[in-house]
Amino acid sequence: MKRHLASLLLALPLVAGCGDASSSDAPSDDAAAVADVADVLSLPDAPASIDAPASIDTPPSAMDVPASIDAGSSSDTPPSAMPDVPTPPPTVDVPVVMPDVPPPPPPPPVLTCIATAAIGDGGGTCSGIDQAFSARGINAGYYPFRVLRPIVQFSGDHDGDGATVFSAGPRRRGVVLQTIPVGAYVGLSTVPGNYDPPTGCDVATCGNPSRAACGDSSPALRAPVAGFYWGYAYQGASHMQGWINVPSGALEFAGYDPRHPCALGPAGADYEVHSACGRATACRGTNPTCGQVNRCDEGDDDCGRTQCGAMSGGPLTPTAWRRTVTLPRGHTCTLRDPPNPAVRCLENGRERDFFFVYPFGAYLYWAQNSTTRAWLHYGDRVQVYFHNRDAQGVLWDFVEVLSSGAPTLTPASDGSGSGSGCSDTRPENCHPCRNGGTCGWVQDVFLGG
Repeated sequence: MKRHLASLLLALPLVAGCGDASSSDAPSDDAAAVADVADVLSLPDAPASIDAPASIDTPPSAMDVPASIDAGSSSDTPPSAMPDVPTPPPTVDVPVVMPDVPPPPPPPPVLTCIATAAIGDGGGTCSGIDQAFSARGINAGYYPFRVLRPIVQFSGDHDGDGATVFSAGPRRRGVVLQTIPVGAYVGLSTVPGNYDPPTGCDVATCGNPSRAACGDSSPALRAPVAGFYWGYAYQGASHMQGWINVPSGALEFAGYDPRHPCALGPAGADYEVHSACGRATACRGTNPTCGQVNRCDEGDDDCGRTQCGAMSGGPLTPTAWRRTVTLPRGHTCTLRDPPNPAVRCLENGRERDFFFVYPFGAYLYWAQNSTTRAWLHYGDRVQVYFHNRDAQGVLWDFVEVLSSGAPTLTPASDGSGSGSGCSDTRPENCHPCRNGGTCGWVQDVFLGG
């Protein structure tokens, strides 16, 4: 997985059935949460959903029932002409016989048993700074789904024209990345911090390349944020990663169908989950285990470990390193086909077109050269806690978002974790995203003054 990943709405209603809408990918939430995704992710042969009537408030005038009569109202019939009405007998409780109505069928198992979880254990951090993970601890996989109805993928909160890609609205910086067509596939990310080396990783050295950094090839689905899931599209759509709006009935779980193409991540270097809800999955192609594509030497040049290949690096005093996310120049891609003509390229060591440069923002990563976490948008403000120049010469910064143009999907932190003596000499006092918000790694080239 090392060195492979390059490449919502303002006032949107929450997507029904995505579990607890308050579930967040907020970095401060370390607790796992189980979410019911019954109304969002369906299995093959699942019964179609039935929409309830929007309202049952029918005006009395339109109802075929008599109007009520007030007891004290006048009548045109004299009392003497009123017939004698016998006193009604006392009421008797008689059981009401209801017609035989079959109970609704139970939901398919995958709808209620795919658990979701927040961050997870990243396997240690740089200088002990909260969430400053190294690539060794970030080992995400993907749950595969077939697209049954067109779905929209976003970079963040969006209030503009939904039909125009890469175009922000008047108040939010998020954009539409693409509309994923029917027949394409989507891989939704698992929880990223899937670190459980079966035999240890020898982290006291530079990590043992013969050992696996993870043994679980079926981690939980990454928790949604405001009903949006993080994932990518493949087989008929661009591999861009972003927030996917999932209306009811739009996706069908494909993991049990051996004819579907394996969801191996945007660069084809990850793995599809090997089971879901206790049942083995199957796919077309070779599906490695988590440990086969995530070895213990991943991230050996992270965290300023010059003895393991890093060129330089170390903690910073974040309050002295506040920056604005800025569009770099980049260059015209010659070795890779960008997803849009407006996208340019950046090099990574000897690889000239390794990173894509988008016109609206930059990926924020869980770890350097690892899995993407969210989008930063140009104009966002961050503060830097750690920087590291890796073995390829790329300078990475671990940042905390202080202001965001997409506050729901890339929420800002209050910055309180940079106080209490937090500095380059006392990194143990640094607690970025202490009360929520977004933290992660980004290439330094995207940060201006």
